[in-house]
Amino acid sequence: MTLEELAKIAPLGTVIIALSALGVATWSLLTQKAIARRRAAIDFFLKTEMDEKLLIAYDKYRSAVDVLRNVNDLNAFCKTDEYHHVRSYLNVLELMAVGIENSTFEERICYVYWKGFVLDAMRDTAKLIDHIRTQHNADLYFRSFRQLHYRWMTNPELAPRWQHRGPPLRRGPIPLTPPP
Repeated sequence: MTLEELAKIAPLGTVIIALSALGVATWSLLTQKAIARRRAAIDFFLKTEMDEKLLIAYDKYRSAVDVLRNVNDLNAFCKTDEYHHVRSYLNVLELMAVGIENSTFEERICYVYWKGFVLDAMRDTAKLIDHIRTQHNADLYFRSFRQLHYRWMTNPELAPRWQHRGPPLRRGPIPLTPPP
């Protein structure tokens, strides 16, 4: 091939190199975005599990839920400190759900870590959430949390796809030494 022939196909080579660079840059950005979403979810959970004020808020929430289970008059309950404890922790759950909805948090990480808690929290507080929505005539209250709960509760594909990766764990007692 002569230099003149190479000069004729040089623009094609330039386009191929530019498109390859665009592909690598796009892949890099998407990967960084996915990692950032995972880190944000993990940071959120570390905050909820390690922050002293949030741990105290969780303890108050658990105590308040015990009271809520035995309440017949939700209007009276809404005037108590226990109501505010439940409401503040529901706000934390709504924040997590909004983060998932807006792709700030990686849903798979949140699902694996908090699925049980989300389902239990909705079971424990559903009547209070419905009461709040009715009292304030605001269907949007805890909308993201309710949607997330419904998705996690009704989608049977999520657990096998997200929770059970790798070989199954051995049944029986936990071995304390490596096998011979």
